[in-house]
Amino acid sequence: SAKGTRWRRTAWRAAGLIAAATLFPTLAHAAPGPGLGNLDCGGDEYFKPFAFIQNPQGPNGTNVAVMVRGYFMTIFAPDSGHPPGEIGLYDVSNPKSPVEVKHIENSDTDVFREAHSMPVALIDGKHYMALQTISGMQFWDFTEPLAAKRIGHIDLPGVNGGDYENVAWQSVWQGRYLYVAGANRGIYVVDAGDPTAPKLVKEVPTSSTGGFRVGPLFALGDYLVISNMDQGGAYAVLDISEPEDPALLAQLRDLPRIYAIVVGGNDRIYAAGRDGDFLTHSFADPTKIELVKNAPIGQDQLYAAAQDEFVFLGRQNNVVKVDMSDEQNPVVVGEGTLGRPNPDHGQVTPMGNLIFIGNDHGTGSAFFCHQRGQDTRPPEVQSIYPKSDSTGVSPKARVSIVFSDYIDLETVDTQNVSIRPAGGEPLDGIYTYAFNTLSFEPNEPFEVDATYEVVLPAGGVSDVMGNALAEEVLFRFSTGESIVVPPPEQPEPATGGAPGGGMATGGTPSTTPPPSGGQATGGAPSVGADVPSTGSSGGGCAWGGVAGGGAGAAWGLGLLCAGFARRRSARRA
Repeated sequence: SAKGTRWRRTAWRAAGLIAAATLFPTLAHAAPGPGLGNLDCGGDEYFKPFAFIQNPQGPNGTNVAVMVRGYFMTIFAPDSGHPPGEIGLYDVSNPKSPVEVKHIENSDTDVFREAHSMPVALIDGKHYMALQTISGMQFWDFTEPLAAKRIGHIDLPGVNGGDYENVAWQSVWQGRYLYVAGANRGIYVVDAGDPTAPKLVKEVPTSSTGGFRVGPLFALGDYLVISNMDQGGAYAVLDISEPEDPALLAQLRDLPRIYAIVVGGNDRIYAAGRDGDFLTHSFADPTKIELVKNAPIGQDQLYAAAQDEFVFLGRQNNVVKVDMSDEQNPVVVGEGTLGRPNPDHGQVTPMGNLIFIGNDHGTGSAFFCHQRGQDTRPPEVQSIYPKSDSTGVSPKARVSIVFSDYIDLETVDTQNVSIRPAGGEPLDGIYTYAFNTLSFEPNEPFEVDATYEVVLPAGGVSDVMGNALAEEVLFRFSTGESIVVPPPEQPEPATGGAPGGGMATGGTPSTTPPPSGGQATGGAPSVGADVPSTGSSGGGCAWGGVAGGGAGAAWGLGLLCAGFARRRSARRA
């Protein structure tokens, strides 16, 4: 019987978990888990399957995979959108020997369908994930991965277990809003700020999204990039500056037949073509989607993923790595196969020097190495939304950052990804992540006519292999008409020196800005400069106007103390 089969599966897995707990006793207390091991890849692993992820009792198909709180996670489900599903969580500290540490199979997973995305949200110290079902979406709490549980769900109108129609095909979580691709139903906008009580706020029909069924979708700042799936190619860019009311900005139709897209850095859309076409488009101007290149990579391509300057294409019969350094001449630099009967090298998930091949045909999914040696390359910020120095940004905007690699969400917090008023303190809010894109929405809308800055310090955010950002990243945007940066804090005045010291002459304070930048008349240079004192031998201070070097630069009253200047020089020495 079904109950008897489930009991035997549970008993079999329980025995495996007891053995794993004996071998890895720290796992019982690990939250987060041990993370992804940085394998020193050699020829035996290079574009060859070296570790399979399987569910022998079935279902055995997989698609996308994620790292959640130090564990590798995927969903097992049949192909073509059918239930049931099951969750597998793995210790991949040694990627060559994954150990399943938790398997979830219950009435909640019984309604899972194959997962094309598993977006994560960090809300009030909790780690939540949105998962597709045959009737809508479920929300799970993965804060303690080994005790993960469903905490909310929403059934969506018209979603009834379809494959390419009447389906929750993919989702993207940005701030409090979850956008769900409903294929022929268009897009569902769900308020998921409280994942225990998600609310449908709007259904956007295909007549308002470009006139095609919606599959892949990616939220980047005020833009939602969408495409169809398994049809003649079609894209659209929607304006989501009013997040509950997406509005069509641009569309492109009648492209070669595609299966799916991914959005990478530099405003690029990469499409996997079913008839051998590999398409690159740009939405740098979100009102006009433009072709960059149609490269005949060949074979039946299904899914695409981006990392660094590469794009990975999961094809029906193999996976290829494409070097995009020269967009006009994409070059295949690696190729591999699962070596299993009836394969589908479909959804591909690169993580550092590894790539997980999700095979939804159920004959086994696996890890490959796609580069030799360990991964020592730090992640980079490839794109930011709003663009740096943007003005007139909506107070309801969300900030999105596209990274070059899969980042470790354990390193994301208000210090490592700081969104703040210029010169102010970091804002609290919701961070969300999927497909190398991290987004943030503050708990309260941005203030009107204010400048904000996004700061990622060097050594803060890391990828899942432990490589941290090498350099600080800082960009600003404004909800007003201009970027206004407050002057740096001035140092405390130094005390006077020996007799004869005091305020230097020639330092009458300036109370008006200079006409076109530069140093204010009669004032001292900027405090940031190391200059000799103009006071007597005992030291002293000179007051004066401080100005930047260009028109419209910040200005104010500055104080330059010889003693302060000498201390700065001593520290630098």
